[in-house]
Amino acid sequence: MKRIEYTVVIIGSGPAGLAAACAAKSAGAESVLIVERDQYSGGILQQCIHNGFGLHKFGEELTGPEYASHYKKMVEERGITVMCETTVTSLTSDKIITAQNSSGIHKIKADAVILAMGCRERSRGALNIAGSRPAGVYSAGTAQRLINCEGYKVGKTAVILGSGDIGLIMARRLSLEGVRVEAVCEIMPYSGGLTRNIVQCLDDFNIPLYLNTTVAEIHGKERLSGVTIAKVDENRRIIDETRQYIPCDTLLLSVGLIPENELTRQAGIKIDPVTSGAEVNENRETSVEGIFACGNVLHVHDLVDYVSEEAA
Repeated sequence: MKRIEYTVVIIGSGPAGLAAACAAKSAGAESVLIVERDQYSGGILQQCIHNGFGLHKFGEELTGPEYASHYKKMVEERGITVMCETTVTSLTSDKIITAQNSSGIHKIKADAVILAMGCRERSRGALNIAGSRPAGVYSAGTAQRLINCEGYKVGKTAVILGSGDIGLIMARRLSLEGVRVEAVCEIMPYSGGLTRNIVQCLDDFNIPLYLNTTVAEIHGKERLSGVTIAKVDENRRIIDETRQYIPCDTLLLSVGLIPENELTRQAGIKIDPVTSGAEVNENRETSVEGIFACGNVLHVHDLVDYVSEEAA
């Protein structure tokens, strides 16, 4: 087991982790380490190949990978160590991190720890949708990774449940890849995404958005054959007489993000019931002294520029 010590250790190398590392080094931290479980740093930005990033931060419109590369250069210039393909398995309240990678187990002692693990997507299991469990049901972020990073086509006709930004962007992405998007359904009476995404991703591609509507049932045995959508009342209960069947082979779920808080809880940090992230003070310090949280692991942000600002 290798034991190492750093002034500041950042868990996660998405936009929050990269910005926090650069700011820590610039503020005089002697040694800064970023620990990342993926193959490359950049987090979710790697699969966000659409533009719209960086308008606030850099004054120009960038794609996700371009935005990440700006910060990766800044990390390199400052001589910050990045450990990729390394999974943090435990974090204690006295700031000792256990991490694993192909070269073994590492015990890392830190003077300060910054949590920047981001979010995970809410899955089908959290929704209690009736029906079978066929292939062809994806969370929107998984489908985005399969198309943009792995080069796979996920289906031929699709329905999207949820009108958050990822769902709207994936409606456009699927259309550009030749997939027919039959509908975007939103259980709330308003869309959860930015207005610009509704205009650019739905209106420009003639994709209908159904508000107060949800997926009531999933059909199909081996592969998804269709979904039943239905209107909901003010208590978000399905109105049976409004049920409508849509044949499709793909269902994307864009039904919210949950801060990735397993390590936060492990360290005994208080969780805010409203944001589902850590409770923090005005300096983003958690209830455990010397452990900080920023970015989407703290609360879900609309724009990546705000994530970088908060992290720094």
